[in-house]
Amino acid sequence: MRLTLTALLLLVPLAFAAADVSKILADADAMHNQGTYAEAVKLLLDSIPASSKGEQAELYWRAARETVELGDLAEKAGKPQADVLAVFTEGEGYADKAIAADPQNDLGYYWKSANIGRWGQVKGILNALFKASPMRDLLVKELSLNPERADPYYVLGELYRELPGWPVSFGNLDAAVSLGRKAVDTRQAQVEKGVEKELVYNFYTELAKTLHKRNWSAAARAAEQKNKAAKLAVAATPLDKGSLYEATITLKDVSDRDEARALVQWVVSELEKAPSLTAPEKKDLTKAKDALKGL
Repeated sequence: MRLTLTALLLLVPLAFAAADVSKILADADAMHNQGTYAEAVKLLLDSIPASSKGEQAELYWRAARETVELGDLAEKAGKPQADVLAVFTEGEGYADKAIAADPQNDLGYYWKSANIGRWGQVKGILNALFKASPMRDLLVKELSLNPERADPYYVLGELYRELPGWPVSFGNLDAAVSLGRKAVDTRQAQVEKGVEKELVYNFYTELAKTLHKRNWSAAARAAEQKNKAAKLAVAATPLDKGSLYEATITLKDVSDRDEARALVQWVVSELEKAPSLTAPEKKDLTKAKDALKGL
């Protein structure tokens, strides 16, 4: 059946709109990598009225991503605490709008969790504890939608490392190591498949910090791996499986702290020899150098 000229003319604006949103998303990602976060937020929000629900989710979660960076910059600049908290609250609002626009887009949940977590950190330790369970719930929701997304495993690893254990909270240092390893290996697999463009070097640095804190010998690592394997056989959820991930890999015959130092030295070496770095990679290099001082 032939399309009439009128129908064709009606379709043309839709095609241009789709192309425009795709370009806007690419431009916003480029701005993120360049560190021009405020400009990225403006571009994203200005594009909302002309976009579909699915596109709005993509626009809003990116806006929530930028507020995490803007809040970090505000904190480093010594801005009043209320101003810093307002940035993260704004970001949480963008993430809520992403979720409302498309509840099946897992990144809305991730960036809501990220903004909540940073709000809690800035507000203080008790507030950080109070925010931990909502963060975990959001990340678990994300994993239910996309169990092969590396980022939630990374954040969960940090949560389980930094939080106290039972009865105060759900912190678990051994689970944190497995979650950190899961994040590293999942991201690497995605890069190899072409699903993601680059590694996230801070995943390795945070895993190293967790290994350093666990501080097991090579013998303890080998012995406990067998215990984890038995528990993994009956694990059901992505979180439970991720918390036991270390049972699935071949461990190097070294201590936790030896592996930790080697990981961070590798990160520094890889980033220092790169011909150019994005804004996130520059941050990752600084974090790795800072971490190396304490390993």
